[in-house]
Amino acid sequence: MPRAFRIAGAAVLLVAATAVPAHAQSRGERIELLEERMGVVERQLANQGLLEMARQLEALDQEVRRLRGALEQLQHEQERARAQLRDQYVDLDTRLRAAETALTAAQDAVPAGGPEAEYQAAFNLLKDGRYDEATTALREFLARHRDHELASNAMYWLGEAHYVRRDYPAALTAFEGVLNQYPNARKAPDALLKLGYSQYELQRYGPARTTLTRLVREFPDSAAAVEGKARLERLAAEGR
Repeated sequence: MPRAFRIAGAAVLLVAATAVPAHAQSRGERIELLEERMGVVERQLANQGLLEMARQLEALDQEVRRLRGALEQLQHEQERARAQLRDQYVDLDTRLRAAETALTAAQDAVPAGGPEAEYQAAFNLLKDGRYDEATTALREFLARHRDHELASNAMYWLGEAHYVRRDYPAALTAFEGVLNQYPNARKAPDALLKLGYSQYELQRYGPARTTLTRLVREFPDSAAAVEGKARLERLAAEGR
């Protein structure tokens, strides 16, 4: 029996001692009566302690069930996120393989001579990281075939060759050439993006912001617009 119960019981016993019936004549009878009442009091106190413990256990049980439910929900959400990532990976992998196959087929279809072959040769130099040679080849292609349907692409890749080598003024000129000379070019969104990047690297932050804003406005559904938004956010974060 806990000490608190004993103390409380003793207190009740003292009170009860004054309420012993008059007909309990002998001392032994009075003691038995007091002990009986003491037992009743102790049992009542014990029952109250058990009830309080039961309430605490019930509260703990409810908390455990709540936490278990939250854990199961979190595990479910994680599994769903993993499934989405797997699906996205499979989709991207499929698209990449299809694009590579199409590129290989297109390269194989290029005639042995003519402007297409010259363009492909210059582009291959760029892919191989031979930027000086690629720059020369692309310039020669543009000098001979400025009105060819691949000319806008050649000028864009010329800008890329300069950009990779950190020759930002030359890159800026090439990207501006795509937009000014071939305004309807398929590479226009990419040219706007890289023009904005070149302006950023040259610390022309105002023009860079204007260029990237134009990209997002005129080509909102392009992949370049996604990158453009990210760079605009960076400009804002940097206070440019």
